[in-house]
Amino acid sequence: MMNTSRRSFIKKAGLTSVGSLAGLTAFGQNNLNENKRSDSVLISKSTKSKRDLVMQVLDMSKTPDYVPAGFFMHFGVKGDAAVKAHADYFRATGMDFVKIQFDEQGLPENKEIKTPEDWARIPILSEKWFEPSLFLLKNLIKELKSEALIIQTLYSPFQMAKQAVPVDTLLKHVSQDAESVSRGMENITLSIMHFVNAAVKMGVDGFYTCTQGGETNRIADRNLFNRTVKNYDMILYKEVSELVPFNILHICDYEGSYEGFESKFRDYPGEVVNVPLSADGKTLTLIQASAIFKRPVMGGLDRHGILSTGSPDEVKKAAIEVLKNAPPNLILGANCTVDYKIPVENLKSAIKTAHEFRM
Repeated sequence: MMNTSRRSFIKKAGLTSVGSLAGLTAFGQNNLNENKRSDSVLISKSTKSKRDLVMQVLDMSKTPDYVPAGFFMHFGVKGDAAVKAHADYFRATGMDFVKIQFDEQGLPENKEIKTPEDWARIPILSEKWFEPSLFLLKNLIKELKSEALIIQTLYSPFQMAKQAVPVDTLLKHVSQDAESVSRGMENITLSIMHFVNAAVKMGVDGFYTCTQGGETNRIADRNLFNRTVKNYDMILYKEVSELVPFNILHICDYEGSYEGFESKFRDYPGEVVNVPLSADGKTLTLIQASAIFKRPVMGGLDRHGILSTGSPDEVKKAAIEVLKNAPPNLILGANCTVDYKIPVENLKSAIKTAHEFRM
């Protein structure tokens, strides 16, 4: 949908009413050179590029001969510095795709929203408003698309909404009048679609589509969740799935855990699913997640666990255990963004272990 309008939105939705850089400098040229040598050895065993090696994970009819891996962090910089930070991180870690954070901008605080009815005042943002984020995307596509898939982070309407107002206010308004809040969620969804369409025109390969809002400490009521969160997630992410070939659905547990996990998320779009480590009060393994979603899965390592606190050798052992007990079609990763203070040698160890696991 390259020209988003309220009319086309309503038709698609089926609605009857529309109511820090610290650590990056420590990577160093030695790390970059080491990873280039390591990657060249691994990829020389196959005629495939990193782009091909990641795309082959989508073929559920066979076991890929290579396990891709990737971890993400926030860099705390913008503009040219953000371009450099993303590129340096990608090359230093040896990860298999470029995942672009959505740190350039967020919805500004909206002090006009004091009642549920005020959500109608949320503006619809044009493509031009997203220029800082599009600048980062454009430059990373130019620099790195020949090497790897370019995957842009995409926040959900709920995630963007709680940038505009305090989350407690948002939750209170949902409980008071979900229909009125949904009017604002519609406008936010239209805004995000403008960003999506611009990114697709630039040549992005896919999106890292995040969902929040259905945690037990957020909107646990299923009807309210469906009306104010899932409805707009599905509109947006179904559109995304029609526009680009490689999307990773991230079910984010950064702010809380989930109950009724399978029935809430099983039908969400996304070629790969990045899952939390637990759901419904118990461990969620990659094997279990693969059975739920019947798609490739991503994750396996705790961002707060050995990956963060252990040595490279301990990380290697932990990664091997994950890989030994994982489904064939997977991307090794963490359950969410890792801390910027994490030792880069630990990330390199996990990624290298994945690459060598089936070699």
